[in-house]
Amino acid sequence: MADSGPSSSAHNAGDGDDEIAEVDPEGSYCRYKEPVGKGRFKTVFKAFNSQIGIDVAWSKVSAESNHLSQEQLHSVAKDMMTGLELDHPNIIKCFRCWEDEEHGCINLITELFTSGNLRQYRNMHKHLDLKAVKRMAKQILRGLQYLHGMTPSVTHGDLRCDKIYVNGHSGEIKIGDLGLATLLPYRWEDHEGHKAAFDTSVDVFAFGLCMLELITLKQLDPQHCSNWPDLLADVVDEEARTFIAKCLGPPEQRPTAEQLLADPFFAVRKEKQLTDNPEHSASAKSLPGLPMDGERGGGERRPTGDVEAEVGAGEAAIAVGRLKGEDYEFVFSAKTAEGKLHFQLTMLGVTKPGEENQLKRDIEFVFDPETDTADSLAGELSQQFNLSPTDTEICAAALKEYLAKELGSELND
Repeated sequence: MADSGPSSSAHNAGDGDDEIAEVDPEGSYCRYKEPVGKGRFKTVFKAFNSQIGIDVAWSKVSAESNHLSQEQLHSVAKDMMTGLELDHPNIIKCFRCWEDEEHGCINLITELFTSGNLRQYRNMHKHLDLKAVKRMAKQILRGLQYLHGMTPSVTHGDLRCDKIYVNGHSGEIKIGDLGLATLLPYRWEDHEGHKAAFDTSVDVFAFGLCMLELITLKQLDPQHCSNWPDLLADVVDEEARTFIAKCLGPPEQRPTAEQLLADPFFAVRKEKQLTDNPEHSASAKSLPGLPMDGERGGGERRPTGDVEAEVGAGEAAIAVGRLKGEDYEFVFSAKTAEGKLHFQLTMLGVTKPGEENQLKRDIEFVFDPETDTADSLAGELSQQFNLSPTDTEICAAALKEYLAKELGSELND
């Protein structure tokens, strides 16, 4: 709901380099003076949640700079507030949104991403394996699948690499800048190919261009891109070229985000370097900090039944990993088969004074090192069994330690 209450007051912090320019009406968020980013419609500032002590991003959309009437500004505010209702690990988290009628602007508080947007991050890291591109792509598709699966479906309409944000230390990728439906006609006003109503196929086309940009390092925006067929023809990897072509085909032939997630492109195979240049290949490496998909639940979880029977005789047994948390002790055991790990996890309840019976949970699942991570697994377990933040971290740490010790670092790359 729009907050048209008292306008934020500006004051000087007085000390240090961070000058506080504004505080939200409830007094929870402090915006600093210097902007950290600027787009066509908004300016982004670094801010701070003084109540829980975390950095956030504070975006401002001005009616004056965007030539918006009061009615249009109300409409934009309503659009932007839809972000408060979204909850998905690959969609940027919105904390607060309100309209400042006195100053003719809209304020939006969201997560702050340490490594900027995907375009900046990719340009910073020139050498990229196709395996890393796949992990990025899956996170973007998970976010689109969530948006397109809502009732009614939500179309981003302006998806680009600079609208997708990265936490480089974790490899977490999230789609941002949603809820600007009122402003989209300004973005597309000179584009002949999108005069008709928007639907989810527009996002699939834009996703294909994002993929092409990640591989070719050529900046591609749906509104100003006419040379993508030439760039697509230059993509060395045949499967990648075929996958992107599906996204860029005629609207009626484009697959959905859900269908793309099941595409053979994501099947496990030996990855090729994105360039055949020997000089690049000699020094090429995966992007740092991209071991995780950042998706809720990682890859598909399939009940395995009897692990011993499924794996079969002659497969390599893997040692047990064990760590104790607040409420549970986590005991991992697994066997390898066909490049995947068939896990059994036993969660033993930590008994407290006065408790006699120990809670025990046995969970079986398949872990695919190409698509799953310790963090995504721990996130799944946390949701399913309502684990505490500490136990979630302990669970992930136990599996990471186990993978590093027993299987070698390659499974955590």
